[in-house]
Amino acid sequence: MTIIRTATTAKGGVTPEELLLMEKHRDLWISRSLRTDPIEPEKIIPAIEGIYAAAGLKKPTVVIVPSPLVMAFSYGAAVAILAGAKKPLVKSRPKEKSLEKAAARACYELAGRKGIEQAAKWNSSYQGGNMWAANESYLTAFRDIIGIKIPQHEKYHYWEQAAIHGGFRVMHEKFCMVSDFPVLIKTDNENLPHCEDGPTHKWRDGWSLYHWHGTAVPEEWVMNRESLTLKVAFSQEERARKNAAFQMIGYANILAQLNDGSTKVKGPKLNKLINAMLDGGVEEFLRVLNGE
Repeated sequence: MTIIRTATTAKGGVTPEELLLMEKHRDLWISRSLRTDPIEPEKIIPAIEGIYAAAGLKKPTVVIVPSPLVMAFSYGAAVAILAGAKKPLVKSRPKEKSLEKAAARACYELAGRKGIEQAAKWNSSYQGGNMWAANESYLTAFRDIIGIKIPQHEKYHYWEQAAIHGGFRVMHEKFCMVSDFPVLIKTDNENLPHCEDGPTHKWRDGWSLYHWHGTAVPEEWVMNRESLTLKVAFSQEERARKNAAFQMIGYANILAQLNDGSTKVKGPKLNKLINAMLDGGVEEFLRVLNGE
């Protein structure tokens, strides 16, 4: 098929030269998604203001926050206060031990239950910034490598700059809160977030996230492996998290934990169907020693 390139049309696949450029372009956006350098206000603020201007909105107040956790609860408090929420009477309490509880309490002290309710809705108005690099890599590759040139690129410029120079953000008509980049990011060989003995993401205020080959898991699964049992694994409704739990326990350990009520042979002699007596009923495991 003939390769066709115009400012508005791309047909016929890609050339070897374009493919090489795309690989470099991919790596560029991967490096941007894994950024751990501190955010630069002089770059992110004009980018956010440009997005609002492109949308025909007034210039917002841009607030840089240390982590997405602070962003969510600050957003909730701000929206509630702008809507008229009153500051509640709060009794003195001991300092919260976890960042999550401390952030939630600060939100409540500023805007009461309305603040907490709004904080829970943060994902209805958020954008991923550099964490949505995959989307941006496609859009910019068509422009920079394939050569597509359309009028919308002029306004897209500000969105692109916000993806390069900022992390997660929540947008309101009057303000925008942008999260700083993590100070630490760990991944596996496929660039999926993964760490076997600590957080995969850690922000400068100490807030952290934990993942197993791309699946978000609780902190205690990573930092306190003995808490992860088959009972915990089977209680997970999300299939990806259940599979992650099985992998973290290890299939050799799973077999050791099975309270086998009756083991019987199924098919080839080396393949066994194990009826495991677990809390809540019987679960079946097929132990395959011969894949043929």
